Amino acid sequence: MEEQTLIVLDSIAFQLNGTALAGRVHLEKEDAELCCAWETLLKKVETIASPKAVFRDCTVDAVSGDEVIVEGVALKSRVMAQQLGGRRRLFAYCATCGTETAALEDSLEPLERFWLEELRMELLRQAIGALHREISRRCRIPKLVGMAPGSGDADVWPLSEQSKLFNQLLKGRVTELIGVTLTESLLMLPYKSASGILFAAEHDFAACQLCHRRNCPSRRAEFDSKLWNRSRQDETVL
Repeated sequence: MEEQTLIVLDSIAFQLNGTALAGRVHLEKEDAELCCAWETLLKKVETIASPKAVFRDCTVDAVSGDEVIVEGVALKSRVMAQQLGGRRRLFAYCATCGTETAALEDSLEPLERFWLEELRMELLRQAIGALHREISRRCRIPKLVGMAPGSGDADVWPLSEQSKLFNQLLKGRVTELIGVTLTESLLMLPYKSASGILFAAEHDFAACQLCHRRNCPSRRAEFDSKLWNRSRQDETVL
């Protein structure tokens, strides 16, 4: 489905591997009652869940030392400017597990709610995967990397930039199109949602490489001290 310049993925196919996910929530296989409850929840989620994503192909107007101008919108991030270099195209996006599973919450026990959050995280992962594949297919880009407001150390791309992403680059239509709302404190609802930018790259990059936080459950890459030191300099990181 395409809405003006916004492209919406609202029929994302997904699969929930019950065995692998059971391992993530440390389900005891010997507990028949819990295993039954797990299978019941899994089937309910499989029936009603609908992960979604929206993205927009954006033109980069200019890149300076600590700022990237995207269609007149100034994004404050030295790291983004370094990573983009001479590239003049990026994709603003938001992906989500979807709002549908909220209908299950009132009937669940505390442990089952914990399970539901892990299932939602898996739905989000698959939505992000579908988003990458769709952009790669449409635009013939073999490798995409990205950044998200608030990911990495606080000054990598400040969380305060989230409103620019939602209200300007994504035209203030994220809630209407995929059901994700941005709170006054700049958190996304549903919580298992993600937003940011993607762009073509020759090398792997993740904001986690520029994050000093230890024991982060969402870490996707180890801290890279060399990359962090280079991010403090006025040079392009290739």
